[in-house]
Amino acid sequence: KLADKYSLTFFGTVGEPFDPTLHEALMQLPAAEPVAEPTVTQVMQRGAKLGERVIRPARVGVANPQE
Repeated sequence: KLADKYSLTFFGTVGEPFDPTLHEALMQLPAAEPVAEPTVTQVMQRGAKLGERVIRPARVGVANPQE
């Protein structure tokens, strides 16, 4: 498989903490339940890494903690 040959991995799942080095926030969404830190609540496009290098950030919706 081509992805395995070049160590291409995909990331971006609902529930993981938002990381601006890995994710591109496209919108802010309300959280179904309170969150302690900015959290991915929707994934529009998974991100991709080539080895350790991010070649495409994950495009996501984010929920922020309530203040």
